[in-house]
Amino acid sequence: MKDKEDPHAVLGLSPGATREEVDRAFRALARRHHPDAPGGDGAAFARVRHAYEALARPRARTEPGSGPATPPPRRGVPVPVRVRRARPRRGADRTAALRIGLPLAVHGGPAALRLGEGRTVTVAVPPGTGHRARLRLAGRGGAGAHGGAPGDLVVTVLVADHPVYRRVGRDLRATLTLGYAEAVLGTEAAITGLDGRELRVPVPPGTAQGATITLPGQGVPGRGGSGALVLDVAIDVPAGPLSADQRAALEHLGAALPAPRKEPRR
Repeated sequence: MKDKEDPHAVLGLSPGATREEVDRAFRALARRHHPDAPGGDGAAFARVRHAYEALARPRARTEPGSGPATPPPRRGVPVPVRVRRARPRRGADRTAALRIGLPLAVHGGPAALRLGEGRTVTVAVPPGTGHRARLRLAGRGGAGAHGGAPGDLVVTVLVADHPVYRRVGRDLRATLTLGYAEAVLGTEAAITGLDGRELRVPVPPGTAQGATITLPGQGVPGRGGSGALVLDVAIDVPAGPLSADQRAALEHLGAALPAPRKEPRR
């Protein structure tokens, strides 16, 4: 406190303040400006303390009506101040994007996610995870303050397109291409499933272009079971020129088969 400063003004008091008022004002200002308090100011705390000591000296307490003089506090004795400690604060959540293929999204499994500063975390992808699904990794976000818990890492899953299979709700769909003889006579076609295993597909005789063959339980897993694998049938018609024997065989077959009965054919 400057020598010419009025200690009453520093403490926010009128000149005739009593000792009780001085003590109360000093405690309030000391708590606010103490260096250990949040937002504390050491210089302001020193001004408040000097003003309190000046008013506590007997020669400063001789004004009429100011009450009896009180001995000053001993120097070097810490003034009891109650410091408000900052409350623990939870860390902020962080976000990241994880790009995976359709097989991992459907069947689930671990995936490595690279974060900043060379850090890598392992994300457990649940079976049946959809495109743009969000996964929350507890405690992998920003650090907390004043002993608070860390935030979470929120991961958005981006599922890439597959060259053969596509997801439609709980089902998987793909195109099954058959030869003309296979479609007419029926067969058991071998295909590679999404998980890389071989699947045997029964094709009934007389299967037409655009028909669907459904394999239950071979789709996307979820609550209540898995969806189905739905195969859309396409007939492979030879595009190149036929040999004389091939043409003769087809003409003979065409003559032996009944004519189509669908409109507008006659």
